[in-house]
Amino acid sequence: MFTALSTINLPLTRRDTSRLDYRMNIEATSPLAARILRRLEATGKSMRSASLEVGSDAVIRNIMTGKSKSPRADTLEALARALGTTSAWLLSEQGPESVTDDERARGFVPQIVPGKELVGDRNFPVYAAARGGNEAHQIVTFEAIEYVKRPALLEHVKDAYGVYVVGESMIPAFEPGDMALVHPHLPPARDKNVVLYHVPPVAEAEAMIKRLLRYDERDWHLRQFNPPDGEKKDFSVARADWTVCHRIVGKYEAR
Repeated sequence: MFTALSTINLPLTRRDTSRLDYRMNIEATSPLAARILRRLEATGKSMRSASLEVGSDAVIRNIMTGKSKSPRADTLEALARALGTTSAWLLSEQGPESVTDDERARGFVPQIVPGKELVGDRNFPVYAAARGGNEAHQIVTFEAIEYVKRPALLEHVKDAYGVYVVGESMIPAFEPGDMALVHPHLPPARDKNVVLYHVPPVAEAEAMIKRLLRYDERDWHLRQFNPPDGEKKDFSVARADWTVCHRIVGKYEAR
C-alpha cells in the first residue's frame, strides 16, 4: 500500500516564482541570456515584469528557451532600457553595464581611447574621407590609407575600422581630423553615434556621421550638434536611401 506524497506549500510570492522560472534555465543559457539574468538580479526585476516593459510578457522567456536566438535590434534596445543597461553590453559586454536614464538623457560622449589601451599589431585599417557635395556629408574611400594598433574595445571585432572625420556638423562630439572607431556588427540603437552609408561600404561611398535618435521601418531620425547654415539640428532620412548603419564606439582625437 502506497502512502500519498504530501505537498509542501512554500510561502513563495508571485515575484519569487517568476524568479524561479528563469533560474531553472541558467545552465542552458546563451551569453545573451546570461547577461539578461545578471541584469534582472541587479535591478530586482522579474522576468515577466521586465518583458512587459518591452511590450510582451514572453520576450525574455523566448530568449531563455532559445526560441528567440537573435532578437530584433529595436527589441534588444527596449530590453536594455528596461534592464538599465545598453544593447552593446547585452550583446558583447562592451561599454558600461549599468546606465541610468539621466545618463541616457545627457547623451553619449565618444570614448577617447588612450595609448595604453592599444593592443597587438598594426592591423586596424583607417580610411580617408573627403567632404561631400552636402557640407554635412563626407566621401569615404575604402582603401586603407594606414594601419594602426587596434584599440582594446575592438580587439576581436571582425571588420572593425577607423575613419577620419571631416566637417564640423558634429562638434563637440567629433572635431575635424578625429578618427571615429567603428564596430560594423552592432545593431542600430537609439541615442548612439553612427556612420550611415548611401551604398554598401565598398570602394567609395557617401557617408555621414550623426547621432541616431530613433528609427522606424522607413526612416532614420538623426541629430547633428552643429548644423551647417540653413540645416536643422534634428532631421530624418529614408532608410531606403541610407541602407547601411554602423555604430561608432569611440574615437582618437586629432593631433
